[in-house]
Amino acid sequence: MLERFINIFEGSNDFYGQAKRIDNRLSVKVEVEAWTKKEPVSKQLWKDHLEGVGPQLGIAPLKKDGTCKWGAIDIDKNNYDYKELLNKIREKNLPLIMFRSKSGRAHVYMFMKDFYSAEEVKLVMNKFAAKLGIADILDRVYPMQINLENNMFGSWLNMPYFNHEEGSTFAYTDDFEDADIETFFEMHDKYAQDNLTDFLVEEVKEVVKPKKFKEKTIEDFFLPCVKNCLKDNNGKVPSVNRNDFLLHKYVWSMRAVQAGLKNIEKFSTFNAKTLLKFFNKNYLQDPLEEKEIDSTILKSENKEYNYLCKRPDIKKYCDASACTRHVCGITPQEALNLVEAKQGLGNITEYTSVPPIFYETVEVVESEKVKKFIRVEMTGDVLIDKKRWINALAGMGHFPPRAILKLKDAAFIDMQYERLEKIVKEKADEEASEEYEFKALIYDFIRKQTVSFSKEDLLENACYVDKKTSKLDFKLDNLMNYLKTQKINTPRRKVTFQIKHFLKGEKINGSVVNKITNKKVSIPTWRFKSDPDKYEVLGDDAKPVIDYEKN
Repeated sequence: MLERFINIFEGSNDFYGQAKRIDNRLSVKVEVEAWTKKEPVSKQLWKDHLEGVGPQLGIAPLKKDGTCKWGAIDIDKNNYDYKELLNKIREKNLPLIMFRSKSGRAHVYMFMKDFYSAEEVKLVMNKFAAKLGIADILDRVYPMQINLENNMFGSWLNMPYFNHEEGSTFAYTDDFEDADIETFFEMHDKYAQDNLTDFLVEEVKEVVKPKKFKEKTIEDFFLPCVKNCLKDNNGKVPSVNRNDFLLHKYVWSMRAVQAGLKNIEKFSTFNAKTLLKFFNKNYLQDPLEEKEIDSTILKSENKEYNYLCKRPDIKKYCDASACTRHVCGITPQEALNLVEAKQGLGNITEYTSVPPIFYETVEVVESEKVKKFIRVEMTGDVLIDKKRWINALAGMGHFPPRAILKLKDAAFIDMQYERLEKIVKEKADEEASEEYEFKALIYDFIRKQTVSFSKEDLLENACYVDKKTSKLDFKLDNLMNYLKTQKINTPRRKVTFQIKHFLKGEKINGSVVNKITNKKVSIPTWRFKSDPDKYEVLGDDAKPVIDYEKN
């Protein structure tokens, strides 16, 4: 069972994700802490996942060579009829398996029998979303990336069947029942693909010069979104937002007439107006009266209209890739403009140093045909400021998708806060913490001072250490002067805060007897329990003094 499961969900082996549910009875949402680990994916991790031991395992489908073995559509929508979605999948004979996600929503997978081009897998998954009428509600499509920059990690997805015997992230059978893992294996055998050619027939490859397609019926001229809508609704466009669809079709009518629809004998005398009315009468579930079409849709027939691809009831069926190759379709540039802002973004990753470092993952355009995901370091304040966010990318020679540039500032902030709720954490090494860095600085300071077992040497600006307890005293002024030589401009109040909290130090208002004057001299110092192995001491019974280079 274990080997079979690993083989099915195999992906990147250089890193993995982990997710753990946070119990919060006051939250209405499922709260999850997620992080990425830069370690090979071991068999033990897969075993622990299936047994429900530790956190849930996350795998990225994309391998370094640009291939993957599975794709997935992540649907993050409450109050949705997922049973009806499964029925659609089966009615349309799509080779997909639907799983329940940890949030109770759905992940819809397509599996390959072997590794396949990630670009083509992603394209097919987007096509399936359009055919199912869910292109407007999907959260993201995996693989999110089709290639990676050096030292970058792809976006990962939580694996199903966590605690496979008692868990909830199971596959659904065709009857919308829970499928145990063995039943899932049988479903995989049934639906796994060994070739994607049949799903890419609408895509024209540059390396292939097919014969020019001849449209023979009016349906041949229909846009992909219209075809998908009609197939999903028994051959009729629903009445919801009917006027949006008719205006969308009016733009199509003008283009179809110019593109050769008149070559079909039945439509040889049609113009854009009569074609629109024909579509209204024959393809709408609840046709509009002709006089109403004249008074609404056609009231400004000399006005230049554009397709209404972004309207929700049209967007849900949008297959932009196929549309760019359609005789009445959109241009590649218009297709780029249709990509939603968040679809050009991967995960925000927080490197948990103090202060934290954030990494933004963005799809940028290198040329008209080449896109890639890049990872850019940002601070928290830049993440939620659109202008500074764009400048951070542009400063590195990268330019974000147009959809992000067109977002209003408020919409950008809303999008970023939504993404921050799903932030992935990359646990920092101990050396990356503020505490570790400050302690290293303190011991560097001590090593470059004279350290003595004699308290009187404090008068000579030395550090004093108690031989029995290893408690060390130093003057704050000496430390502040050292920081200045290192060009570290930390305020005195912050330095004292760090001494108290990181070194567990305390302020000592002590005094020392001056052997020459035989008078007590007040010497305030800071004291902490030191590690004597990290410095040398001058004086009786002391270790040899190292001649450190002066600052």
